[in-house]
Amino acid sequence: MIFGVMSDTHGNRALMHRVAEWLVQEAGADLIYHLGDDYSDFLELRDSGYPIRGVPGLWCKEYHQPNVPKVLVEDIEGVTVACAHADQDLRGAAAQARLILSGHTHQAAIRRRNKTIRLNPGHLKAELSRGERASFAVVHIDRDKIRLSIHELDGSVRMEKEVKEAIAK
Repeated sequence: MIFGVMSDTHGNRALMHRVAEWLVQEAGADLIYHLGDDYSDFLELRDSGYPIRGVPGLWCKEYHQPNVPKVLVEDIEGVTVACAHADQDLRGAAAQARLILSGHTHQAAIRRRNKTIRLNPGHLKAELSRGERASFAVVHIDRDKIRLSIHELDGSVRMEKEVKEAIAK
């Protein structure tokens, strides 16, 4: 399974659509996660026909609506994946997930601590925000490994990590 991850689009629809198209056409993503700020951006991508799931950011009105989940937790190819805009929303099963996707800081990162892998795809707010270049992520989950990569706007790889081990729960 291949999926893309984007966060903190903040209404920059041009970058958001460009990256969504790249994820589907170039990376072969079966799914895209949008990690908030702005929830309306996620809705636009969904309504445009992209295979996408999303959560609201802290500054979105939807964040305060009880019918809109702040956290998504699901199993992908035997890997528990949790998604939230900010780490502060990760509790219980979400905090124990094998792969945690979160945004908010605008700083792209791939970190591993024990069995947990944390991925922040960075931001798509502008080409530069908070001193950080725009970026997004691609995740490949195979039977025996997880490959994660952070990409520049042109699709080139900024950083990558591969976790080779049995990934079953």
